[in-house]
Amino acid sequence: RAIALDLPGHGRSDKPKTDYTMDYFAKAVDAVMRDAKVGKAVLVGHSMGTPVARQFYRLFPKKTLGIVIVDGSLRPAPKEQMDQFLAPLRANYKENAAKFVDGMLQPVRDEKIKQEIRSAMVATPDHVGLSAMEGMADEKIWTNDKINVPVLAIMAESPWWASDTDTFFASI
Repeated sequence: RAIALDLPGHGRSDKPKTDYTMDYFAKAVDAVMRDAKVGKAVLVGHSMGTPVARQFYRLFPKKTLGIVIVDGSLRPAPKEQMDQFLAPLRANYKENAAKFVDGMLQPVRDEKIKQEIRSAMVATPDHVGLSAMEGMADEKIWTNDKINVPVLAIMAESPWWASDTDTFFASI
């Protein structure tokens, strides 16, 4: 059985004014699993879903059968790069989030699909989007602790991935 969920603040979920940390998201995944009476699961995380799945594993290792990473990282972007990325979002989230999404969608050729994705992504409220990005930049979540369950990484070619990404993933 597959369960697709909207993390808090995203999609059709509630959007409370809170800190959207990776711990908060991981505990939300656990709440969904408990509600669905799922004791153990393979977690699939796309992009920010990767640090969410990893944090879930840290908090609930006995509930984690495996992790599937889809274009997500297991190490942080350099702090200076993350600060540069977050600065425009802090200054004007709506305008700059739209530019960020447009940049990510450049490879998508179908304009209708591109518009649907863009509309959904920029609908995330400012307080959610910025807090989630800051939560993802939190240095405390980026440790090189071992992952002792099977991990499958599905990564599109990208200039963002360091040349040693495969080796680094295998090392942890």
